[in-house]
Amino acid sequence: MRRLLPILLLLTLCSGSAAGDLDLKVVKDLIDTGRFVRLREIAEQELRSDKNSAVGNYLMGVAMYRGETNLPLAYHYLGRARALVERDSFVIMDTFPHMNILLEMERVVREMEKYEEHLDIIEEISLWFGFDFHVSTGWTLMKMGRYDEARSLLLRYADSEDPENRFSALNTLGALEHMLENYEESFHWFTVLKTELAGRGNLSATVLKNRAEAAWSLLRFNEAESDLLLAAKYFHPGSYSNPWRSLVLLYTGEGRLSEGLSAVREMHQWNRRSSPVIEQQHWNDCRQAVAILLMAVGYDDKALEILRVILNRPDRRGATSSSTEQSEIELLHLYREALRLRRERLREEASWAEIASRPATVLERLKIARELWVVDRRLNALLMPRDRLSWILRPYTSNSISTEWLRPGLRGALRNGPVLAELTSLLARSGVTADRERPYLQSALGETLSAKADYAAALPYLLSARAELPMEEVLLRARLEALIARAYERRGDLESAAVAYRNAIERDPGVLRSLDFSLPVIFADDGSAAAREAVRFLGKSPRFHKGYGFLLSVETAGGRLTARLSGLDGSTLTQASVSGDEFSGPKPAARMLSREIHRRAFAPKIDLSQSDINSLDGATITGSTVDFF
Repeated sequence: MRRLLPILLLLTLCSGSAAGDLDLKVVKDLIDTGRFVRLREIAEQELRSDKNSAVGNYLMGVAMYRGETNLPLAYHYLGRARALVERDSFVIMDTFPHMNILLEMERVVREMEKYEEHLDIIEEISLWFGFDFHVSTGWTLMKMGRYDEARSLLLRYADSEDPENRFSALNTLGALEHMLENYEESFHWFTVLKTELAGRGNLSATVLKNRAEAAWSLLRFNEAESDLLLAAKYFHPGSYSNPWRSLVLLYTGEGRLSEGLSAVREMHQWNRRSSPVIEQQHWNDCRQAVAILLMAVGYDDKALEILRVILNRPDRRGATSSSTEQSEIELLHLYREALRLRRERLREEASWAEIASRPATVLERLKIARELWVVDRRLNALLMPRDRLSWILRPYTSNSISTEWLRPGLRGALRNGPVLAELTSLLARSGVTADRERPYLQSALGETLSAKADYAAALPYLLSARAELPMEEVLLRARLEALIARAYERRGDLESAAVAYRNAIERDPGVLRSLDFSLPVIFADDGSAAAREAVRFLGKSPRFHKGYGFLLSVETAGGRLTARLSGLDGSTLTQASVSGDEFSGPKPAARMLSREIHRRAFAPKIDLSQSDINSLDGATITGSTVDFF
């Protein structure tokens, strides 16, 4: 369907007499080559001559939509052009490209989520010109919740002899079944589409990315990655899909953080090469993916900075299968996690901070507490409908970009009672989907019971989840190990707790900060003043408590103050040291060492420069959602 637009534009552009001296062949070339600044200049000149010029309003609408992605203004100008043309229904085909106005409006109103108007425009195109674009209404009907009607229409077009209609219908059928959580059927339709397009040498990033999302929902991680990497070879500036964004999330959850960092850079490069409309469409989602990765690699302060920027700048959802409410829930959830991580860092810093810096820290902690209260209230309101709570608690649900290692944290925004009841209900289900989701839900239920300090009830669920959870879920498994460790420790099984704590921090050193857990350690120092001060500071940290499992020793040697975190078998987990010569006294050295051991012990060993962080941010404008074909 999309490929018809340049042909229709050429066939239906108006004659020179209708647009003064405007050379519409030149205008067409400007549109085709993306020179929208010049197009806007021509439109402005035309409107200065005649503000009621249908041509001028149309061209300004195109410039606003495709060049500046200003959808409200595009809608305004295209609406004026349409009204001016339709004043005289007898000369429409002779005097102006009415068809092109409607086609441009069809794209604009869909992205503005004006679904009733989109249906009206498709019907008008059919009535005026006899072109059948009704296959595109399948997507609109799906977004409106008219699922049976959409499926019936799409199945009819899936048998069409027109390949464009058939391919569009198959893609939307896959999206529809994915939205309805019929993941096997979704994967089937996307597989049929992939096979047919491959046979014609016409694969696209959108089809491959959509199939990957369906595979991911079925926990077919390798197949999802394979499709996404293949999709990355099929760049098109008008594609709604950016496979690198999905790869960022996949690599992050699997603990492949270096690959995730590389994927972020590819994601931004893909976006910058896309058309302005597409680039703006995914500005929020791409930065959200960056924030998730930055939280995983220990740069949660930068993640929080990014999230603050995008909170009031949501992406439009017209070209993706997710809803505005779903998008807001997941963004607020991620923002909540970033706020919590910042709060925990401030608590850590308070254990070694100088007195002069404490008032500022207290004020920031109060501000964060207030923000968390506001976020929790909003999340509670958004999650009141029962189906939304089920949707956000279940793994890899339709239109969810929450990474599984963060998903259980949403429990903290709600009361334990409703979450406990919902998880219990979900675990009572039977069938293929229930079996696939069971270890994830058991992990979440175990975490909820742990939050209620019911460790005896929590431990069986946690151990069962550990036995069944896919090995690819590296960061979620780290969270699970930390929960198991806490449960074992509280029940007095210190040996088992030490093993689980070590498993957790080796998979994800940041998991203890994320859960607000502390590590059981035996403190030791060599008797020097600086070492004693360091141990005193570390003893007040929320990341350590006196207990059995690990040894945290501090010593002064060779002019350096060194802290070493090791297992009771003597193996070193991490260490940090600072030069005592750089400080005037034991306390400054001890403070710096405390900061350094926290940085090294509770974050992955990935050091990013400021330029690295800026490049990851993609400041020049840059899920599990299924994209429009």
